[in-house]
Amino acid sequence: MYHPYNQYPYFQHQQMSQNQIVHPYYRETKSLPDQWVDYIQPLVTRALSEVEEGINLTHLFQEFILSGVLVGQGFTPEQAIEQVETWEKGESKLLQASKAMK
Repeated sequence: MYHPYNQYPYFQHQQMSQNQIVHPYYRETKSLPDQWVDYIQPLVTRALSEVEEGINLTHLFQEFILSGVLVGQGFTPEQAIEQVETWEKGESKLLQASKAMK
């Protein structure tokens, strides 16, 4: 699994408190929650565009909550979306079923 810890807001915060490695922009101007909100913005933007395409909300919530979980585990938002789409096309019967719902 992909875990480049130094690229993500949560892990930057962890490094600051444990190793005193400080990225000045994050430390001085943004709270940790604001860093995460900025980081997941690609997921939000994509979810909003899919709502406009008429994808049912059950499937949409499943897809983007799963993507958020993967982001929390170290995936980039783009990698998370790609992984969930791979699951949807293959091994996840529940994602396939919710996508087929009207």
